[in-house]
Amino acid sequence: MNILIVEDDPKVGNFLKENLSRELYNLRWIQDLPTLMNELQERHFIPDLIVLDRLLGNLDTRPHLKTIKARYPDSKIICLSALNSPSEKAQILDEGADDYMGKPFSVVEFLARVRVHLRNKKNPIQNFYLSVGDLIIDTRSRVVICQGNKIQLKNKEYSLLLNFSQHPNRVFSKFELMDLIWEANLDLQSNVLEVTVMNLRKKLEESGSRITIQSKRNVGYWLED
Repeated sequence: MNILIVEDDPKVGNFLKENLSRELYNLRWIQDLPTLMNELQERHFIPDLIVLDRLLGNLDTRPHLKTIKARYPDSKIICLSALNSPSEKAQILDEGADDYMGKPFSVVEFLARVRVHLRNKKNPIQNFYLSVGDLIIDTRSRVVICQGNKIQLKNKEYSLLLNFSQHPNRVFSKFELMDLIWEANLDLQSNVLEVTVMNLRKKLEESGSRITIQSKRNVGYWLED
């Protein structure tokens, strides 16, 4: 399940991320309203649930609730706010939120509410998105995104990155990769793997990604975040 965290306070954001990651959810964290608005347009990450802070700095997210709900009609929204009056809760719920929790809140109750909302989703979103480090891979369209920007990869570069991303920190020998990516249709003396890895490394570096493809002679290749 995918969860989008929209929270500007680093302490609260890290707290939410730490606790939700323990539940093995796929997470993305946005800290300001402009980035959220861009995400609504680009839809790089399709959330099953959105944890939305009521205020991002001095900017109010409440006027954008209907837009968020229209963009992600199948996503549940839990609104978090230090404003905790009954009228405030009613207005937020009327404008599109599915739940409301006042700050400070119990993490035990928060995680329970997250589980309830995800359990009650009638049409869970099929997850075509793979998140690894600062990369998002759309396996449906074969698009790789880093920090909101597309990385233009050739077919074998994409296949190599996808294979590494599906098995982070696993070491693959040259023979394994040639069998997986090129289906063993290459001479083992060919340097096509080395060239493809070199080009993939260069494109990741140019994109500003912290993801690296590591290698060790006579051992193999692996991905590190």
